[in-house]
Amino acid sequence: MPPQPHPSIKDLVTKTVADAQRLAKAQMALLQTEMTASGARVGKGGALGIVAATMALFGFLFILLTLAFVLVALGLPVWAGMLIVAVLLIIVAAIAGLVAKKEFENVKGPEVAMAELEKTKAALSGQPEDPAAPTLPPSPGS
Repeated sequence: MPPQPHPSIKDLVTKTVADAQRLAKAQMALLQTEMTASGARVGKGGALGIVAATMALFGFLFILLTLAFVLVALGLPVWAGMLIVAVLLIIVAAIAGLVAKKEFENVKGPEVAMAELEKTKAALSGQPEDPAAPTLPPSPGS
């Protein structure tokens, strides 16, 4: 059997580029197929979630009305029963608002990410690194 001639560098590079293009196209087709299937599921799940949230809201409103009518059945006038339920809702809303405000006050910007961005910019521009810049916290596994 005669020895096979070795392919030239040009042939190898051309074949490698063609293989890379085919691989990229195949990966994009796979991604598109998966995203289409996931998008349909997300759409169905979102629609069912909206229906569930709407039904829960109506259920909660009927529970509040029931509470008001229970107060009326206990002998209070209708306006008093409704007022008591409204005041309870306002108190719950105020507490939730204060807790939300406290949580928002504790929000910090992306300090570590910004520090790493500055380090990368300095490294790419050839500037010396700032030793006072924050570093990444140790990973949980180390």
